[in-house]
Amino acid sequence: MRMESTLSKSIKLALISAVGVTGMVGFGAVAQEQEAEEVERIEVTGSRIKRIGDLSPTPVTVVTGAQMADMGITNVADILNQLPSSTVGLSPETSNNFIFANGLNTTNLRGLGADRTLVLVNGRRFVAGSNGNSAVDLNTIPTAIVERIEVVTGGASAVYGSDAIAGVVNIITRKDIQGAEVDLSYIQPEQSGGEEMQASFTFGGDYLDGKLSSVFNVTYAEQKQLKATDRDFLSNPVGSIHNPDNVDGEDGLPARIQYEGRKPLSWINEAGTFFTSEGQFTFDENGNLKPFDYGEGLIPGPDYANNNGNYCGPSCEGYDPTNYSFIRTPLERWVLTFNNDYEINDDHKIVSEITYAKYDTHGESSPVFHTYDPANTVKADNAFLTAETKALLDRTGADEFTFYRIDTEFGNRKYEQERETLRFMLGLEGAINDNWEYSVYAQKGALEETTLWTGEIWDQRYHQAKDAIVDANGNIVCRDEAARAAGCVPLNLFGVNQASQEAIDWVQTSAGRSADTDQFSAGAFLSGSVYELPAGDLGVAFSIEYRKEEASTTPDQALIDGTIFGNTAVPSDGDYDVTEAAIEMSIPVFDGMFLADDLTFDLAYRWMDYSTAGKEDAWKLGVSWAPIADLRFRANKSKSVRAPNIGELFDPGGQTFASITDVCDVANIDQGPNENRKKNCTAAGYGNGWNPTDDWYQGSRPGSISGNPDLDAETSRDYTIGFVYTPSFIEDFSVTMDYWSFEITDAINYISVNTAVRYCYDSESLDNIYCGLFTRDSVTGNIIDFVERPVNSASFDVKGLDIETDYRFSLDSLGDFRIHLIATYLEKWEYNPTGFEADLQKDVGEYTDPRWKARFTVSWTYDELTIDALANYRHSAVASNDWQPENNNYNDIPSHTTWDFTGTYDVNQDWTLRFGVLNAFDKAPPRNPYVYDGDGLYDTQGRAFFLGTNYRF
Repeated sequence: MRMESTLSKSIKLALISAVGVTGMVGFGAVAQEQEAEEVERIEVTGSRIKRIGDLSPTPVTVVTGAQMADMGITNVADILNQLPSSTVGLSPETSNNFIFANGLNTTNLRGLGADRTLVLVNGRRFVAGSNGNSAVDLNTIPTAIVERIEVVTGGASAVYGSDAIAGVVNIITRKDIQGAEVDLSYIQPEQSGGEEMQASFTFGGDYLDGKLSSVFNVTYAEQKQLKATDRDFLSNPVGSIHNPDNVDGEDGLPARIQYEGRKPLSWINEAGTFFTSEGQFTFDENGNLKPFDYGEGLIPGPDYANNNGNYCGPSCEGYDPTNYSFIRTPLERWVLTFNNDYEINDDHKIVSEITYAKYDTHGESSPVFHTYDPANTVKADNAFLTAETKALLDRTGADEFTFYRIDTEFGNRKYEQERETLRFMLGLEGAINDNWEYSVYAQKGALEETTLWTGEIWDQRYHQAKDAIVDANGNIVCRDEAARAAGCVPLNLFGVNQASQEAIDWVQTSAGRSADTDQFSAGAFLSGSVYELPAGDLGVAFSIEYRKEEASTTPDQALIDGTIFGNTAVPSDGDYDVTEAAIEMSIPVFDGMFLADDLTFDLAYRWMDYSTAGKEDAWKLGVSWAPIADLRFRANKSKSVRAPNIGELFDPGGQTFASITDVCDVANIDQGPNENRKKNCTAAGYGNGWNPTDDWYQGSRPGSISGNPDLDAETSRDYTIGFVYTPSFIEDFSVTMDYWSFEITDAINYISVNTAVRYCYDSESLDNIYCGLFTRDSVTGNIIDFVERPVNSASFDVKGLDIETDYRFSLDSLGDFRIHLIATYLEKWEYNPTGFEADLQKDVGEYTDPRWKARFTVSWTYDELTIDALANYRHSAVASNDWQPENNNYNDIPSHTTWDFTGTYDVNQDWTLRFGVLNAFDKAPPRNPYVYDGDGLYDTQGRAFFLGTNYRF
């Protein structure tokens, strides 16, 4: 069996009050270890104070690297996203359609946002994983080098600074490695697609007479793409359609009903289709005219054109989105880690950390497509049209038609992403005397991102090339003489794969963007005991830190000019710096007294000075009280902050268009929720029957999207209160409960132009944050410009309860057993993006925020064999709390449980085998239009088989 190191026992001792996850030590065992061994001071997440066998001042969840390996987990994000206290941030399952975020793996504690979750490595910040953001990309952390992960699910800004509103994830890397080890793992789904593998080599040892301790690791990991067509339940999607029996909003019948199966779009396909007075037509593969085949017929439902519906049955000739649906982006990564500790003497050492990570991924979507557009027409004399097609056009009196087509000639659009991260840290740590320890460090982190769009086309060339005619010599050429002179090659789009390679090459292109992110930080920490009180040492920690963040992007000129299909980008450049100072105190008041076996107060205060958001502060008050040895109560109250990141501040954005409803229009001015609208519109000069000009409503209005350099920091008032019960009459049993609350104000939220117009005039006065987001013409009063930018308008109010129970016992010759449960109950989830009562969103109980989430584990160990059964549970939910029977018939989403069965076998002290089946009962996501494809919340892998091995030498 595996032997526990003194270090692991020390960690367990320091975290005995923590909320744990699989592998958490039992309390009875801790007490025995405390008596048996003397342990050194160690640091626990949530505090900078070094403690000897002390209790964590805040609830902490702990996961070890060994546990992740045993469960078949190859990415740190995967275990964090399974914790009940967490929600999936960006991941390969959720980032496919985010062009600059493909493949990112971030964690999102309490569902409050990845930018509100601070990720540390060995207690220090790590460079951001995406340009302009602050969230760390967990792809850069190899699981083989992880000793443990400590998660504080509560405000921790006073201890660690900005971004820690929702909590802190501190990844502690391995240090005491002697020799080498090779680790291999592979996951094979029962259905092809989504395969995963990881290979890791780790080497460590002591050199120079034991003064130098080094750890080196290189990890290669690959995750294959998962398409909708790779899974039965995805290939047979669940959607919704218009209810043909519904008459109006008061007949008691839902407007939409659930629909199972594929439903192609009836007005566009890969061969091209168009409409005439004689009906809808398309082409066969060779370009011959044929009537459009609706298969089982049109699915009833209103559309913009003819009230017959946009979709048709599975066998019709329309465009089937399922064939182009991608559920998980592929991910291939290399990570190198090289850490060193050099002992100058017994009291001082130089520490260094080097991380290099490089990975490739891509998002993927359908080929470019063309629908209704004044430029997207085909003239009746097009050289590639057959005589039959020209006869149809002549018969119907059409000299041109709008052409609806998916242009497969150019391949799927891919957003290929390459990221390189380099981080170097150099520090000095040691002890000043028996009571005081220090740490000084400086580090530099850099991220380079290169994004390449493939499968793209030049817009102008496409329209020039498809407009083909027969010249005087009988040759097919482009109609536009200037285009011909520039090399235009006529493009045949009628049918499938009829275009020449020369024409494809002339139209097709790619475009890219490079992005650079740089982080420099330096800090000094000092902790120790300032006075010995009757109940113990009064511990303090001082820290001072400086950090500078920079980010810039450089897109290709084609993206700046907007000359390719569907994508634009503009250069950006921004930076900020912050200086911080903090103090933390742990004050023991009573020890070993009646009804006060222990009473300790914890205090922390942090001052911050941002070059952008100005001066801010954060604080924390905590108390830990054990009236008897078996029962401990703990409570924390704090103020936390998050300063805006570079993207929110300096994103130059780009042009956008929007259809605007002017609330001061005579038709809308009396429709406000109160008298404010009419009062403010009149005060601004747009009352008394005012209207925009007649042509203003006839089109979309231009505007822009950008950052906001005037943003302030967000503020959270949060608290936790709970208890830990470890009854002495039941050995190795514990139960922990913690109630928590977050109230975030001035949260950053992007404001649309219609929201800005509405609340400019619905506010108490015209002096508000919304009126400055749009511009009116000084003569007509028409809104002629707007900017959609983030403002400090939102708020969160989130409350819940964390529960953990852990029980270990032995049954003589049958082996050792463990039963472990960790769960979160969500009492309240309210989000208001604007501060107005009408916009309040009460999301608790919806599928994104179910009432209950839990992990349940049963473990059995017999000699060298360990078997684990692990269940992940999500409570039943609804799609929307605002649902009414008139909306649809698919609001209810059932509870969902998946089971993993894994095991380890120690062949000898150097060789361990791992094996298992994940999602053993092949549980698919609920058959509901909202979540049948997982939505990042439910497993889409299906049943998968896991095999791994670790060999040490």
